[in-house]
Amino acid sequence: MLASMDVSIPELLNTWELYPGSAAALLTIFLPYILCWLRLKRNRSPLATTARLVSFGAGTAALALAFHSPLVTLQQELLIGRAGQQMLIGLLAPPLLWLACPAHIILRGLPPSARRWTVSKLKRSTWSGILIRRLTHPLPILLLAFSVFLLWHEPVFANWLLIRPSAYRLCLWGVWITYMLFWWHPLGTGPRLRQPMHPAIAFIFVILGGEVPNMVTGVTLAFRNTPAYSYYAGRLPLPELTTMQDQMISGGIIWFFGSIVYVGVAVALLGRVFRNFEAPRPQPISWDATERTIAPGLEHRVLGR
Repeated sequence: MLASMDVSIPELLNTWELYPGSAAALLTIFLPYILCWLRLKRNRSPLATTARLVSFGAGTAALALAFHSPLVTLQQELLIGRAGQQMLIGLLAPPLLWLACPAHIILRGLPPSARRWTVSKLKRSTWSGILIRRLTHPLPILLLAFSVFLLWHEPVFANWLLIRPSAYRLCLWGVWITYMLFWWHPLGTGPRLRQPMHPAIAFIFVILGGEVPNMVTGVTLAFRNTPAYSYYAGRLPLPELTTMQDQMISGGIIWFFGSIVYVGVAVALLGRVFRNFEAPRPQPISWDATERTIAPGLEHRVLGR
């Protein structure tokens, strides 16, 4: 039994919450994509692939789990629930959504007039295009992601949020937006507002902005000898699980699963740097010279011999 809630684990796992604001946000994310995807599919556009639809659906499902699943109730009692929400919001949903190329599919699926208006606002020569490019530059996004991650785990701020469910959900959306901006640059499947990030730069971007704070925070929580968050201290939600064990497992989840995603993406990016090293060397300019490609016995017709 969960002492503070007087509910059993099976009952907890069936506790699905419906929050109108979060549900409306999820519909706002999903419906434009699916409608534009269907329109492109009818027109046989190569953009509208099944894999992209599945990826977008999986990303939306990850968001739905974070905002409406039993994790919502669990995070009020166990730090493990909060760690699970963090994994869904920051590590699973954004990459899955970006791999579905939402910007390209929605833009191509819009009516021509709406598409032209949107493109005009994104042009480099307009004030809106300049502002968007400055706000989404990789350097401020790197600093933003680093800061948001550390602030999310800062004890005073976390304790303040945990007793205010509405503010907590709002901040979850803020974390998601931050990591959508973060994953936009290394994955390279978002709006093409600037030159693609070089794979070596993207590798450093993921390690510094993602893996370093993730590993430091996860290790700190896993090996800390005192409760990091007073909100969870002494709640004793499960007889078999103490507050410190809850904190240790949560730190391990953040450290292990976070490192799998960040290091995996970083290694894939690094592979792009070296993938051409073993490629055949290009032929010299003269490799297809006329005298080398004419049929034997016909040289006199081409060379005038």
